[in-house]
Amino acid sequence: MPTAPVDFHHVIVRAPSSRTASGWRMVIPPADAFDPAQVRVTPVGEVRPGDTVIGTVQPHYDHLLRPLDRAQWVCYFAGTQKPQERGARPFDPAHCGWCTHNAYVLGVGAGSGYWTVDGCTTYRPDSLLLVIPADLA
Repeated sequence: MPTAPVDFHHVIVRAPSSRTASGWRMVIPPADAFDPAQVRVTPVGEVRPGDTVIGTVQPHYDHLLRPLDRAQWVCYFAGTQKPQERGARPFDPAHCGWCTHNAYVLGVGAGSGYWTVDGCTTYRPDSLLLVIPADLA
């Protein structure tokens, strides 16, 4: 039987905190926003309708979404998130004015490998998201 490689993502997910390691203050989700046992680290292209995206796992990026270093950090979205009406879709700069703006700023277009999730948020092809799958919600 042929074997297929499996990618494992080395990420340490910790509970939300109002302070970063460097001391920056940030807004965190409410304590009852989600059950931590249901959270999965999911590649952006695998987000499906009904999944709830609650944050990102990413390297530090500059303003053009180029990685600055190899460190990865977890960023929870503030507030309680709603399930996705649609799943992830390939980035289309013609979708709306915000997508057109992102295409201009990022210098990417349709077929670039970038993804759009939760409205019109644009993610790099290798982005990992914190997701509560629909079947666990």
